[in-house]
Amino acid sequence: MIRYKPSATVLRRMDFFSGMPDEHLRLVAGVARQRRFRAGQVVVEEDSAADTFFIIRSGKVRITKRLETGEEMFLAEECEGAFFGEIALLDEGPRSATARAIEPTSLLEISRNDFKVLLDKAPTLAFAMLRVLSGRQRSTDARRVADLERSNQELKMAYRDTITALVNTLEARDPYTRGHTGRVATIALAIADRLRLSEKERENIEFGALLHDVGKIGWTDEILNKHEPLDSSEYEDIQEHPVKGRNILSSIAYLEGVIPCVLYHHEHYDGGGYPEHLAGADIPLPGRIISVADAYDAMTTNRPYRRALPARRALSELRKEAGKQFDPKVVRAFLREWPKLYPQLKRMSQG
Repeated sequence: MIRYKPSATVLRRMDFFSGMPDEHLRLVAGVARQRRFRAGQVVVEEDSAADTFFIIRSGKVRITKRLETGEEMFLAEECEGAFFGEIALLDEGPRSATARAIEPTSLLEISRNDFKVLLDKAPTLAFAMLRVLSGRQRSTDARRVADLERSNQELKMAYRDTITALVNTLEARDPYTRGHTGRVATIALAIADRLRLSEKERENIEFGALLHDVGKIGWTDEILNKHEPLDSSEYEDIQEHPVKGRNILSSIAYLEGVIPCVLYHHEHYDGGGYPEHLAGADIPLPGRIISVADAYDAMTTNRPYRRALPARRALSELRKEAGKQFDPKVVRAFLREWPKLYPQLKRMSQG
């Protein structure tokens, strides 16, 4: 086995990294290692320490699991561009399978600690890696279900950490909205609790609240921080961010349930919103919940174009718009939760 550092040029030739910016490639080249294996050589052994995962640059790898009888059960054959061993990102337990090179094989190896560096310095890159992991989980066969179920909580935490880093990167460009998504998530979860939604619905709403503005990633600083009214083309760009957010998340199996929060949080109860001009109960409930939470926080925080409204004035606006912009049921739920929420939201704004 030969081990050395890959260059950014080598990474650029791999499909997964081909469209990534140079700064991301340099980060990966700085933390990753390239390893070469002969045909028949073991890459990782079942029950050994699991602290790295691999991307196949060239060649093929056979994944097997040892049965209690001593026989080996075939699980998968992975080829160029595939990830394997990625459960190491989520679970500090031993390897659950053995990987062996079928032919001369070149691998890119990234450790759990390396991934944390990428998460800190390039959250969008880490998010892309989790997207591949999510897709592999969706297509994994039934013989690995037990391992996947065991790692579900770790996957949830990994997504939460990555989402938080991604949101922090976005909010860092706009001092007026710093902390906005966290407060929206707090409000949305309180509404979900008042409406007695299930644990899975709460999880989708939490992640959806954190990601509701992810479609703004492509906005320029000029639009984000503009003090004057937007012109017509800028306003069209603004209205596209729910669809752009949906497109970013649509291929991530684990986050499919949050898409209604992202896509529909600017729909109006009377049909006057965007992007699909839905009305009433046709707007998925998560979108109606994020709409109220987002509007309250927007009204009660300073923006480049106006000062924050007092909290009670914002509540009056919500009451006035119930049945027009907002779902009356959701507004009522928020108003009932507000006395308990207000001190917490105030602390979050000051922190």
